[in-house]
Amino acid sequence: MSSRPETEQRIREAAFRALVKHGYADLSVKDIGEELGQNPSIIYHYFDSKDDLLLSMLDVFVDIFIDRQAENPITDVKAELREFVGQILHPKPARVKQVMFAPPSDIEKATSRVFVELWAHATWDSDFRRKTTIVENRLRETVARMIRTGIELEQFRPVDPELTADHILFLLKQGIHTRTTTNRDGAVDRVQTLVEGIIADISHES
Repeated sequence: MSSRPETEQRIREAAFRALVKHGYADLSVKDIGEELGQNPSIIYHYFDSKDDLLLSMLDVFVDIFIDRQAENPITDVKAELREFVGQILHPKPARVKQVMFAPPSDIEKATSRVFVELWAHATWDSDFRRKTTIVENRLRETVARMIRTGIELEQFRPVDPELTADHILFLLKQGIHTRTTTNRDGAVDRVQTLVEGIIADISHES
């Protein structure tokens, strides 16, 4: 173990991997300790409880999806939006390795399971609901910012950026949920097709 921030990050990642394996209901601090390769008691030096840790872990989840360069200038808005949608539905291992020391082997399945587990738990837990709301607002604002930029650059028609961002985010969430909770093949591919339709609809004709 190294510095406190690095140790906290490794504990969050261990929780991420353990949650994928066990699900929220069956997840214990012991499971997280085993995934970490340390005595579980060390976790309480950094986090008050399992839920405190999982709430903190949501920040790792956001880093996977929202590039740290999200505030940089955008020139090709359609390409940026497609890249963002692709990262949500099919997280790239190279991107994940930028924000995690030891990511799960199947990051696409892992992020989908974590999303469904934690968002489902937010149904009953107000602390989780506050945190998932913050996460969704960040995702929504990232998309809305792209659309506003597209309008300013005259790449998109003057649509409602927030409403359009909501539409895209709803589709992304439904695709992830369907992929994780059903045997329907191609759910996320259909979502990408639907998003492509939105991009085409709001784009100026070339």
